[in-house]
Amino acid sequence: MLETLRMENIVKKFPGVVALDNVDLKLYAGEVLALVGENGAGKSTLIKIISGAYQADSGDIYLNGEKMGKYSPKEAIDKGIAVIYQELNYLPYLSIAENIFVGNLPKKNGIVDYKTLGERSRKIQMEVGLGHLDPFKKVMYLSTAEKQLLEIARAYARNANIFILDEPTSALNDEETKLLFNIVRKLQNAGKSIIYISHKLDEIFEICTDIQIMRDGKKVYEGKIDSITRNQIITEMVGRNIDGMYPISDREIGTEVLKVKNLNYKFLKNISLSVNQGEIVGLYGLMGAGCTEVLDALFGVGGKKASYEEYLVDGKAVSISTPIEAIREGIAYTPGERKPEGLILSQSVMSNISTVTLRKYRRGPILDLKKERSIAKKWIETLNIKTPSPDTPVVSLSGGNQQKDILSRWLDNSPKLFLLNEPTKGIDVGAKVEIYKQIEEICKMNCGVLIVTSELQELLALCDRIYILYEGRIVKQLAKNEMSKENVLKYALGEV
Repeated sequence: MLETLRMENIVKKFPGVVALDNVDLKLYAGEVLALVGENGAGKSTLIKIISGAYQADSGDIYLNGEKMGKYSPKEAIDKGIAVIYQELNYLPYLSIAENIFVGNLPKKNGIVDYKTLGERSRKIQMEVGLGHLDPFKKVMYLSTAEKQLLEIARAYARNANIFILDEPTSALNDEETKLLFNIVRKLQNAGKSIIYISHKLDEIFEICTDIQIMRDGKKVYEGKIDSITRNQIITEMVGRNIDGMYPISDREIGTEVLKVKNLNYKFLKNISLSVNQGEIVGLYGLMGAGCTEVLDALFGVGGKKASYEEYLVDGKAVSISTPIEAIREGIAYTPGERKPEGLILSQSVMSNISTVTLRKYRRGPILDLKKERSIAKKWIETLNIKTPSPDTPVVSLSGGNQQKDILSRWLDNSPKLFLLNEPTKGIDVGAKVEIYKQIEEICKMNCGVLIVTSELQELLALCDRIYILYEGRIVKQLAKNEMSKENVLKYALGEV
């Protein structure tokens, strides 16, 4: 097999941290290499070195047999490296076509040739499942899943030789993931090399040919994917055995905490649902079905008020058109995209925890910083948020710890209803287990949980009931004894 990338003895240090400790990596044409490890294991640093965003402190990199010195991200792209990062990177006010071909727009007489641009964009969009969209639709109006597919389209259009996919299915459901896998297989059959980073082990076994596992900045395992089991991967990743992936036990289900009748919002039609105290209720649908929009409507996101025949929280009729009103009624919400929607990245861990309950720390016009710090420390300890101190910028935390920071701000407000949108998106196995434990603790607080997740196994393992959406309508409610992957997908595809 033709070697396309080789990294030898790569070392990268940051103040007080050895991010990479003599790491090796080999990649071949036609190979799909799973790069696996907990958040903080060094995967992102390694990828940034390959992309030219970081420079290694020591070690050697070879591309197609050529020894590389220092190189920039632009030079990496010119050498055929395409990286799709977990955090979406798009220009919201430009069109789909302009985003796909940014930096390489077709021109005629020095002016952008929009006719050619549209034709080329449609061709690429068809390849990645965006063929139903107008190439000149602004990206700001796309759903999270569509934006993820746009990232893939941009890399696909570059005709690169090495593709690095960092959590590419984080916002995709099963049908969209199958489409992505078809694209990966096309690339593989064309002799391209793919590094595939994912915390979804089922995906790794389905699409990858080889695996490399990292822990604490070191390579701890490499081999063929068929030479290792799921449990061995988890053990190598975390350095210990994890028992009980889904630690959700039987719970006492209390009285109704949420009742909505005939909710209409954007394209949603006559949505009726309920959630009880201590109950975990799932919302599932394919891309564009309306799951996120249901949560947005309930929380008053977006400035467009939903209409409904009835909206009860804890038996009390409410009228919610803004998040502030939702918070006053005891509703909590974790959005699907942590960084742009859920965190104040420039602020500390402590400031992010106290965002919702800042009124608690007021002494007249002055903040009681001692009390704010004390409460922050309590939640850091309770949720095991791994941070050097409460003053650490939240942007420097791993995805799992950022998510726990968001959960803690709402738990501090003693919510009645918790709306969770993709709560384990892009976080590692160990952090997922901790998030599941926190969801169980939320239920024990007599709080109801309404959860949207694109991971079917997670949905089936956590939920007591599932509402399935299709084209903006609830088409089926599944009880626990009716829940199966086949049943969920059948209704999600509109096969009723």
